[in-house]
Amino acid sequence: MSTSRPDSAVRDPPPPASPSATSCELALLPLELLLSLQRAQFVVVENNIEIRKGPAAGYNVISNGQVKVDGQQRNLLNCIPRKITLTSLKEYRGLQETILSKPMVLFTSVKLTEGCKKDMNYAVIVNTRHPRMRKEIEDSMNKVTASGMGTTYVLQFTLQKTVQSFFSLKEGYKIHGLGLDFTCEFKSDSFDVSHLSTSKTKELNGKIMDLSCITEDEKCKVKFFLDKLSEPNIQIGSVSEQDPGAVSSLCAGSSGKEVFSSTCAQPDAKGTSVKKMPSTQLPAVNEKSYLLQFTQNLPKYIE
Repeated sequence: MSTSRPDSAVRDPPPPASPSATSCELALLPLELLLSLQRAQFVVVENNIEIRKGPAAGYNVISNGQVKVDGQQRNLLNCIPRKITLTSLKEYRGLQETILSKPMVLFTSVKLTEGCKKDMNYAVIVNTRHPRMRKEIEDSMNKVTASGMGTTYVLQFTLQKTVQSFFSLKEGYKIHGLGLDFTCEFKSDSFDVSHLSTSKTKELNGKIMDLSCITEDEKCKVKFFLDKLSEPNIQIGSVSEQDPGAVSSLCAGSSGKEVFSSTCAQPDAKGTSVKKMPSTQLPAVNEKSYLLQFTQNLPKYIE
């Protein structure tokens, strides 16, 4: 595994330290691999994939409600629709709390241009625990409610350019960017069609950690990393409120190579959980997040 950038083909040597889950901005891996490594969060029953919901560990899956797995169409249960219309401030704040409470997952298909007739589905994970990614999402959503009453505001988040840039460096892959956007339309209670509408598209740019792997040892390490990434989220707040040193450390990023070079921890004989990550910096988990549940019939870098 290596660290790649759009303007250079130079391969960097492996960094010595293992990453914290908070240092990851974006992650990408084949959909089938995500389902196999995170079975507690994605329960496959016949033609349905049920996403675990509630304030515990897990993901916010954003999808139109269906996805192909091994060539078969599956229904996603408990996912958040890719387009949501809200008419009250309470609903909007609830959605904002939900989006920031867990990592976001979006699915997209990639065409293998050589020797393969079928597309390959990938999962793209947005780490809402990362200070910079969290701030970008939070600030964009706050601007919606600051736009004033009596207006409608359409906010779209997209990862299209970021993911396309990633695959442009991989030979034999072609991606159209479908499924990599999420739209929220907010109409206040006093909305009048005679009033102006505002639209905003926010491109979520970040470093992509490629978690694709083949060997059992690599899969074990990626599973451990995903388990940490999907733990109950924390209220980090804005970057400006953080200790500068801590934020600098979290924003430094880490390559997929660091994930695979780290030790795959094992539980002890009593069946207790794996050893905790070094206590650098994480505040207490916010266990009182109020979540909206929207139900519908769900190592490489790029800057």
